Amino acid sequence: MNALVLVAHADDETLGAGGTIRKLVTRRWDVAVVVLSDGIVRARGAEQDNRPDAIAACQRLGVAEPRFLGFPDQKFDTVPMMDLAGRVAELNLRPDLIITHVDTDLNMDHRLTCEVAKIIGRPRSKPVAILGCEIPNTTFWNGRPFPTNYYVDITQEIETKIEAFSQYRSECQAYPHPWSKEGLSLLAKYHGMQSGLPMAEAFHVIRGYEGRMPG
Repeated sequence: MNALVLVAHADDETLGAGGTIRKLVTRRWDVAVVVLSDGIVRARGAEQDNRPDAIAACQRLGVAEPRFLGFPDQKFDTVPMMDLAGRVAELNLRPDLIITHVDTDLNMDHRLTCEVAKIIGRPRSKPVAILGCEIPNTTFWNGRPFPTNYYVDITQEIETKIEAFSQYRSECQAYPHPWSKEGLSLLAKYHGMQSGLPMAEAFHVIRGYEGRMPG
């Protein structure tokens, strides 16, 4: 089975689905990570190149280097949707499952990436399941709860997820920031309490099919 993790920025893949990515790899899924942006953050007064850290994080999760499609960080709304979706389509990945953002996210780049995933995931030749992931802070700082309706047990994968995110030297923060080691662990425990699992990642099912879902 083939999974496409389609995210806006470097670090979103690990924050939103790091445990699930690792679980899919151990179950012999072919997992491709595609980042719509160029991997460079320019919104903090200086350029910050997250590409080397993203490569290290993906290596820790057990997947190949992420593909960066080169769109400007925090400026996806200046790019025609046809161009965003077209660049992903050119990769010809043919996924059975797409993990992406949700359209209720605070971040505009995230919401537009979700729309791209819906276009790429149209079931024209085969079923394609789509899951929206939770990015700590931008999903639950938007004045509405994350619309969770699917959980993946990451009890065995949480430490690997935290180790992978720790590769992002400029993004990993001190507690109580959600992007802290403690924050990621607490969020997994919180979703575990919601779902009856020790630790879990939460998703919103955009479209689901039997046999094409992680867990």
